[in-house]
Amino acid sequence: MYAYSRLKRVLLGESLPTSASVRERLSNATGLAVLASDALSSVAYATQETLLVLLLAGSSSLSLSLPISGRRW
Repeated sequence: MYAYSRLKRVLLGESLPTSASVRERLSNATGLAVLASDALSSVAYATQETLLVLLLAGSSSLSLSLPISGRRW
């Protein structure tokens, strides 16, 4: 467990003391405005990236592209 704690401290830095963490908190409205845009952009690009992987997989995966993209011909 010590190795995990040490690795975490090296990668993320020292933990904030409780007295300092009060100033670092976001209100619900601010947190939603800041963090929701990241989730929305991830969802928007998911289909594009999935189709890119299928394209790289070759013509054998071509039949899977229509159900993923949601297009109906």
